[in-house]
Amino acid sequence: MKKISLFVSALLISTLSFAQTAEEVINNYVTAIGGKDAIAKIKDLSMTFTGEAQGANLEILIQKKSPNKFLQSVSVTGMGEVQKQVCDGTKVRASGMQGSEDITDPEKVKAVAMQAVIVPEAEYTAMGAKLTYVGKEKVNNADAYKLDVTIGSVKMTEFYDAATGLKVRQVITAETPMGAQTITSDYTDYKAINGVKFAHKLSQDLGMMQLALTASKIEANTNLADTLFEIK
Repeated sequence: MKKISLFVSALLISTLSFAQTAEEVINNYVTAIGGKDAIAKIKDLSMTFTGEAQGANLEILIQKKSPNKFLQSVSVTGMGEVQKQVCDGTKVRASGMQGSEDITDPEKVKAVAMQAVIVPEAEYTAMGAKLTYVGKEKVNNADAYKLDVTIGSVKMTEFYDAATGLKVRQVITAETPMGAQTITSDYTDYKAINGVKFAHKLSQDLGMMQLALTASKIEANTNLADTLFEIK
């Protein structure tokens, strides 16, 4: 009986030693991509991704300036810019082929401004994020830790590689003109920019459309002008 008790105790200690919390998973990710100090040194970021959708070549430009300025534009070969979203920190303007719309609802502005953070995961605590560790699942045949993340009205499910600590998948349900849409994004090919690793390949499942994007350029600390994010 004593041997059995010792075995159970040892098994419990072993299980506790390898148990993960959501906070540990996020901290491991921040460390894996370069650490808080390296992240803090990046004040602005520009990323250009190229890909193909339904036979058309497209380019996506994302620009961020700490703490709350964000711009994303989508251009299609032969059509020019077809979609743009800008956040100046207090309001958001979304424009497209059907016109533009100014968004001032605090929750919606907060959701967009959240994207302006250079590495949002490193600021989850400051954002008041609710993190829940769900368990371990396979993502592309590799073990990954699954987290549920809620920040205000934004709810996401995220997956972090158990071996490398890197974020490999995010699932989010977003409101679109066609209603709620679930978007699954897979992240691969991490490379360091100014000491911080960013995914250079992004695969998205948009339900009715698959999108594969590759970073053609990622630059940090280029002193992006505030005028880029102005909403007049």
